[in-house]
Amino acid sequence: MSRKIRSESELRRQVQKILGFPVAEWAWKVAVLERAVSEVLQGENTPEWLAQKLQQWMDVLELQTKATPEFIIPNRRQRRGETTQVRREALSEALAAIARQSEEVLSFRSKILRGRILQFQEIEKWIEEHRQDATYPHALLIRIKRDSSLFHRSGRQSKGCLRLVGPDEIEGPAPVDSLFYAKPGSICADAVPVGRDGTLRIVQRISKTLAGRFLWQEAQATVFLLADLTPLITTQSIQFGPPPFMKVPDREHLLPMSCLTRVIITIDPMKTPRELSQEYGRVRTQLLGRKPRSQSEKHLQLALFAVKHQPLDKEAMAQWGTRFPKWKYTRLSLFSRDARVARERLLHEHPVDPWRKRHD
Repeated sequence: MSRKIRSESELRRQVQKILGFPVAEWAWKVAVLERAVSEVLQGENTPEWLAQKLQQWMDVLELQTKATPEFIIPNRRQRRGETTQVRREALSEALAAIARQSEEVLSFRSKILRGRILQFQEIEKWIEEHRQDATYPHALLIRIKRDSSLFHRSGRQSKGCLRLVGPDEIEGPAPVDSLFYAKPGSICADAVPVGRDGTLRIVQRISKTLAGRFLWQEAQATVFLLADLTPLITTQSIQFGPPPFMKVPDREHLLPMSCLTRVIITIDPMKTPRELSQEYGRVRTQLLGRKPRSQSEKHLQLALFAVKHQPLDKEAMAQWGTRFPKWKYTRLSLFSRDARVARERLLHEHPVDPWRKRHD
């Protein structure tokens, strides 16, 4: 039985040891708000479980914040390289003009901003001033039975009233949503948690809608809504799908399943195949670090055998020799070493997380 963790600081040190890098301050605060920290301190869950949740939260936010939000600044000449960006800027201006006439934008600017568009540098202060507007900063997820009168068969909510809810029907706290925004001169987006109601919840909802509709970043949509700056659309985006952390045999801590890493490239159809190939080549080099080595048939089979058979003892070595007589081992130390190395290369070797280097 593992020793009980007595304090939040001790738990944080243990989680950071499991992850192998420091936990971002904002991520730890979210874990506290979500009661994930107290759940571990009360013995209801494990530090490994918390480490995995923190990893997922940080990965999600990094996908939102790693790209620099760009805007067309009025009365400022846009820089242009050898390939003109006239089409990109024209599209950006056209989409922003359409967005300005949308009902939700007009209503928000009239009712919430009272017709006063903010300056770019005023956004952060305005957001801070409205962070306490929420009457309900948190919410609970409640399980509702199939035969409940609260919902029609179509899934729409009816006019029924909620009854008293039992402890077994409470699933847990609802996820904490974030409002993304940009600051002048910043190379990445900022984020603040938002409650279930209030002014920032309205901003977050509209920004998310605009971002999905016009393929903007959420931070760009927030700045557009508050300060009317035109978001400069991207003609391509590259996302790194980080590997999940899992428990594997004979290992104390969670390990990244690097074999499940994925690269997602979203491009404008106007980009040529050659340009796409060059871009992916650059990303692949950054991701892999060095040229990956392919595994032989023997080592692939050995890796699979090591996953299925634990422990790697004399009995396992005998089974291996019976199944693959041409690759038979006579020394247990050599067999167990080769099997573990083969398994590591198949599941955990490459690619490295290029954004995690900042934590090293």
